[in-house]
Amino acid sequence: MQKVKRKSAENGDSPAKKKKVQFDESKPDKVQDFNIKKGKGGFKKNEKKEFGKDKGMKPKKLNPKFQKDKPAFVKGKAFDKSKPCFDKTKPGFKKDFKGKNSKDGDQKEKPKWSEMKKEKKTLRLERRKAKATVEIFEISHKAKLLSAQIQRKVVKQDFRDNSCKELHGLLKNQYKSIALTHDLSRVIQVLLKYGSEDIKKDITQEVMDIMTPMMQSKYAHHSVKRILKYGTDSIRHQVISKLYGNIVSLATHTISAPVLDFAYGEFASKKEKTYMQQEFYGDMYKNTKDDKVKTLSDTYKDSPEMKSAILQSCKANIQKILDKNLHDGELLHSVLYDYIRECSTEDRADLISTLSPLIVPLSNSMPGVNAASICVWQGTNKDKKNILKVVKEHVVPLSKHKTGYRLLIAIFDSVDDTVLVRKTIVSTIASNLKDIAKDHWGNMTLHWLVKPKDPAAFHPSFIKFLEEGFKSGTSKKDTEIRITELREAIMPELQKHMVEDPEFWLSNKSALLLALAVLSIESSQDMFEALARIICRSDWKITVNAKEVLAIEDPGIHMCLKKLALLDKSDTVCKMGEAISECIQEETLEVWLLTNRGCFFLLKLIENNGETVANKLKKKISSHKNTLKKQSSEGAKLLLQSLGNK
Repeated sequence: MQKVKRKSAENGDSPAKKKKVQFDESKPDKVQDFNIKKGKGGFKKNEKKEFGKDKGMKPKKLNPKFQKDKPAFVKGKAFDKSKPCFDKTKPGFKKDFKGKNSKDGDQKEKPKWSEMKKEKKTLRLERRKAKATVEIFEISHKAKLLSAQIQRKVVKQDFRDNSCKELHGLLKNQYKSIALTHDLSRVIQVLLKYGSEDIKKDITQEVMDIMTPMMQSKYAHHSVKRILKYGTDSIRHQVISKLYGNIVSLATHTISAPVLDFAYGEFASKKEKTYMQQEFYGDMYKNTKDDKVKTLSDTYKDSPEMKSAILQSCKANIQKILDKNLHDGELLHSVLYDYIRECSTEDRADLISTLSPLIVPLSNSMPGVNAASICVWQGTNKDKKNILKVVKEHVVPLSKHKTGYRLLIAIFDSVDDTVLVRKTIVSTIASNLKDIAKDHWGNMTLHWLVKPKDPAAFHPSFIKFLEEGFKSGTSKKDTEIRITELREAIMPELQKHMVEDPEFWLSNKSALLLALAVLSIESSQDMFEALARIICRSDWKITVNAKEVLAIEDPGIHMCLKKLALLDKSDTVCKMGEAISECIQEETLEVWLLTNRGCFFLLKLIENNGETVANKLKKKISSHKNTLKKQSSEGAKLLLQSLGNK
């Protein structure tokens, strides 16, 4: 509990001080007087203490060892607090609520907490009044009341607009002086969120000169975030341009670094991002910017002799941020990716050792995960083991992250110790298979394990990036052996899940594309039959944009079904066409033949299967020739022609 300052009495007298314990010499139940006679030089030697004999107290025998040639009492010896002055066992002696001894049996009254709180509030207001003038205090108090009204959810818009105008009128031309304060900075945040465009513009113009101190302020940096979030594009670009010259200092400050990264990642244009990165390349770019400098290598393109100095300057700026543990920012990741590609082999090795424990937060952005991939490719075996040890605890979140999955793929593509990779990463993925497969990026992670570099799932630029990185790396194991060993760890679980829950694998395009990759590598009749039972249902529907649509009519599903039919062309024992011909019912045919894509799927099954399966399908479709003749779609016409050639 905080100490409460006592109120001064109305007559001006100072409050009574806390009473000290007084020793009454006249009372017999107190410690008796010690008749000690002082000599000229202090206490007399060999002087004995005299105890009162009227109470039956026997004189204490003193040890002659200590008595000889020593005074009875040593000057300055403190009173022994361990020996109580009062006998607490006597009746009528009680403790009050604070634990203090009181001779009388009555306890003091407990304080009323509500009154104490009111008293503290009054004292706080009085102190504020004493610090500021009456006028400033009244303005501050009124501003806080208005901001509280503006933030209420039940307030009507007209009242809120009028209150914002009134509040702005109170604080206009004073924003610079109150922006860094604790209480009134919150009022500015309210105006920046709920105020009109003119009010936001006025506030921004007033505080523009102190934008850098505001970014580093414990309270004012919230106002800068509000300006960026709720301001117009022109206001945002003005704020970003005002930060030029202080980018490195802001990036190394604990409070301002997240705000700077927010501005860089969400609102800065490509040109502004380049200007912000340039300040890390050296002090010469603090006050002047160069449109020709896009990356670190451009700084010394025309003057190679400056390369060493520029790289050292960039390294020092990066190290400042890493020392402050502010490594989760896209701006740093962009500079780091530039530097790790251009630095010397020795510096790169040191940097990889430093970044290995930070590999997970480094994967939160695209340039960061590219730098992390270089750490995987060019790191030593010890570095790779450290990376796998860190990644082990974050496998599921990384596999479902929009950039983090690329780190896992880089590990699958280049780490030779497949036993360790299977133990730390693949086993975790297998145990969380459905959760990962639901996610788009998790599906991509699984797809790479099953069928790496599949052009149906991965962009050519990503495949090229991985190939170039692999060439520059330290991997020595044969690629096919590594792929096979990792695939063997995940395939049994995938096949089992496809048989048990085929509806999940036919619920969207991504899942069906992965199922198609699994079937193209290794298939069984059980898998085809499980999928065929779902495909041949007349009510097979999927959810797209919160709406249920007929699955056969969905473009993505239709594309995957045609690729599934093309698998029957290969020399495999198990075929999809055979499973479909066994499961398809008349009701399903009536639905499919009314759609263009349904007719095309049946046509693909007939074309890619042998005569036995094709004739079986044609026989079932022939009973619906009249329905086909009524259709004008291209698929119906081609299917009808194939039936005529029977």
